[in-house]
Amino acid sequence: MSLQWVDLETARGARGVRLVVAGALPSPWSEAAKALVHVKQIPALAVRYLRSRDQEDLAAWTGARNVPVVLYDDEPPRTGWAEILALAERLGGPPLVPGPSGQRIIHHGLVHELAAEGGLAWCSRLLMIHGGVTSDGARGFPLKVAQFLAPRYGYEPDRVPAAQARIREVIGTFAERLDGRRYLLEDRLTALDLYLATFLTPVLGVSEEDCPGMRPELRAAFAYLRDEVGALPPAVVAHRAGIFERHLPWPIEI
Repeated sequence: MSLQWVDLETARGARGVRLVVAGALPSPWSEAAKALVHVKQIPALAVRYLRSRDQEDLAAWTGARNVPVVLYDDEPPRTGWAEILALAERLGGPPLVPGPSGQRIIHHGLVHELAAEGGLAWCSRLLMIHGGVTSDGARGFPLKVAQFLAPRYGYEPDRVPAAQARIREVIGTFAERLDGRRYLLEDRLTALDLYLATFLTPVLGVSEEDCPGMRPELRAAFAYLRDEVGALPPAVVAHRAGIFERHLPWPIEI
């Protein structure tokens, strides 16, 4: 990988590309940002963010209280997927966004289904929050994690059925689009392929072999989500496996 892992103080004093990413679990948003840097071979410093310890230091440096945060020289910090992707495209490496505007609109719309509020990862978080809150942490996220995340994701018990349906809808959309294709758009890798591969990680569950550094209690939360969602269409599972095999490091390093 083109990432060099450093502490927060080292990153704060450096220039170039610096990423602050989730350090306790393979968060889809963080993993997608890392995937962009890896595929494009952009030299970058990466900081592992562990919420209880690093939140105030991160906020003081970047103004953000969530990850990923991507910084480049003296430009404003970027936290949104579209802004991070635009910066990665600007910095070079193989292009990952379609050139024609029509294809680009489709590309970004489909990434939005995964990464935006109400998308796949957002709704997955709602299910894991619900599991933790309703079981005192025996299922889903540990209770303290669930309670911390609940207001950030607008958790209410009556939102859970819609979140479950939304997960099925989004995954079904991608399964239909794949239909034997190696890549989702055109005949080459795009950022959309990387986003789908990384955003499917929680709903497929993560073994110790898949991601040795993941905290065990969060691994259990992903297992709960996998059981709640059920088996995924073979097309999306095969697509994810192929993207990791051809383009991304394995096992997942956090």
